[in-house]
Amino acid sequence: MLEVINLKKRLAHFTLSIDHLKINKNDYFVLLGLSGSGKTTFLEILAGFRKLDEGKIILNGEDITEKPINKRKIVMCHGKYLFPHLTVFDNIGFGIRDKKVREKKVREVSEALGISHLLNRKPETLSSGEQQRVALARALVLEPEVILLDEPLNALDRLNHEALISELKNIHESSEITFIHVTHDFIEALALSNKIAIIREGRIEQFGETEEVIKHPKNEFVAKFVGYKNFLKGKVREEDGKIVFDGDLCITLEKNEVKDNNGLLAIRPEDIILVGNGGGCRFYKKDNIFNAKVLDVYPLSLSTVRVILDVDGTKLYSEVIRSKAYRMNLRRGKEVKICISRAVLI
Repeated sequence: MLEVINLKKRLAHFTLSIDHLKINKNDYFVLLGLSGSGKTTFLEILAGFRKLDEGKIILNGEDITEKPINKRKIVMCHGKYLFPHLTVFDNIGFGIRDKKVREKKVREVSEALGISHLLNRKPETLSSGEQQRVALARALVLEPEVILLDEPLNALDRLNHEALISELKNIHESSEITFIHVTHDFIEALALSNKIAIIREGRIEQFGETEEVIKHPKNEFVAKFVGYKNFLKGKVREEDGKIVFDGDLCITLEKNEVKDNNGLLAIRPEDIILVGNGGGCRFYKKDNIFNAKVLDVYPLSLSTVRVILDVDGTKLYSEVIRSKAYRMNLRRGKEVKICISRAVLI
């Protein structure tokens, strides 16, 4: 278990300040935040590259705050940190002194990551995806307690991006290593993590199980980061035993979605369901069915389409699969019915 207690590091424009963060053994923890929010600095502190101004870092009950880099059992993994003058083999085996052990471990790990054919090459001849795999192999041969990943998928093309996600999942599931991964990409976090935290200007806005943070974001900043696109202002009232949000639109809520009411309702785009003639709405609350006009339609990916809607002067963003968009012949000006299947107060 890795525990951070009262961490403070003064930076140029803000202070990285984390009161308490506990990451369990074999967690895949993702720290999400904008560029310049303190994500990389956090990793550098854990790795020992930067000194804390205040606070403690505890690993498996031991205070490692002042321990040197090579004694921490925490390894930073980044393709940019490869030694340019060494071969892939020598980069991977750099931290192992015994030749026989080095040979065995390098061969095993390189086979597992599918890079054994690269062992005699130099880093400059490798693609970004290959460099990331070499960096990951170098981390794995050291058998660390914790691996730190600094935006490992950032420079990769689509195919390498998906392949490395799959490899990271496999390595995590087949080992007892704790992964700490920083990124600005929520989709990465969703694909890999069981725990996430959202950081803003050096402070943790929310930390928890990935599904819990997605379902119950603490505030608008967190909600936007985990994929919510629709935010409505209003007030909550009780009517005929129902909990109703009365604002830009009038929406009936599940009782378990009503906690502290700050007058802001958040809706994910995929929770706005489009139906052509309203027939499909029988599966949803009749209170949350609205007439809408399509303002715009454009692809988000090969499989999904963004649909921008007008509902009584309120603009909403939906997301549907491409085949449904074609089937419904969605286009500007088309009249449709929508069902809001879930909304949450933040």
